[in-house]
Amino acid sequence: MKVIEHKLRERNLEKPQKRLYIAIVLNILIVLLQVIYGFISNSISLLADALHNLQDVVALIIAVIAVIFTSKLPTKDMTYGFIRSEALAGFVNSLALMITLFVIILFAIKRLISPEVVEGLYVAVFGLLGFVINLVSAKIIHIHHHEEENHNHEDLNIKSAYLHLLSDAGISLAVFLGGLAIYFYKIYWIDPLLSLIFSIYILKETFPVLKDSYNILMEAVPKHIDVDRLILELREEFKSIKEIHDLHIWSLSSADIYLSAHIVIDNLNLSEYEKLLYQLENFFKERGINHITIQPETENFNCQPLH
Repeated sequence: MKVIEHKLRERNLEKPQKRLYIAIVLNILIVLLQVIYGFISNSISLLADALHNLQDVVALIIAVIAVIFTSKLPTKDMTYGFIRSEALAGFVNSLALMITLFVIILFAIKRLISPEVVEGLYVAVFGLLGFVINLVSAKIIHIHHHEEENHNHEDLNIKSAYLHLLSDAGISLAVFLGGLAIYFYKIYWIDPLLSLIFSIYILKETFPVLKDSYNILMEAVPKHIDVDRLILELREEFKSIKEIHDLHIWSLSSADIYLSAHIVIDNLNLSEYEKLLYQLENFFKERGINHITIQPETENFNCQPLH
């Protein structure tokens, strides 16, 4: 028996990776500066921004790792390749960001209750610097994403890293404006207030990414697929299929959706079944399912579904 191994196209990763490395270096620089001057200025918003930027560094490093692993060819031990590393990285990324946000919220509430003197000039300067660097890094990530050969589906990991950068750009802008208010008007309570507002907003934006990546890891049915409707349409279009059971739909990444099912059909010769299989592949591809495995059975076959 001849075994045919799957062949995946290798992607040219050199150029996208270089852009990700540039973004990593830029964010490490702003983290160091914001931590140093956050303590000097006694600004919780600047330290919070530094913490967010540190998460950006982690996010970008995970993005590089995911890009490398998702391009690796399948092996005899890893027959799916490393496609799911995208979802794993996106999940870790988003979870870490949410934990960080809760910490920032606690510190912000504490500072709202007991405001402290803050050096507004340092806050404004390094808030503005953080804003510029995060926008540049987000642009780099955006270019990287659109250079991928297949970007019809959003890469969860790149989206997660992109959200990190945009969220920090927003917080850095708030830090800059807050720094100006503190410097000119001595409004110290604005420092924790802005951190609190933006942290709550980012939590709302991050949760869907966490949920989507979790669903991929748990092999849940993709949210855009209605299983009941799919079965109904299948029965209407393929009268030769008497029954469908042991149906499973899952995804390994945001772009790779799989389906396996058992179908009960009349006795067909091989050429007739191949024709049916071709029609089924087109049917499922039109609905976003691009990898299918169908087991044909007759009514005389006693199948015992395991799930």
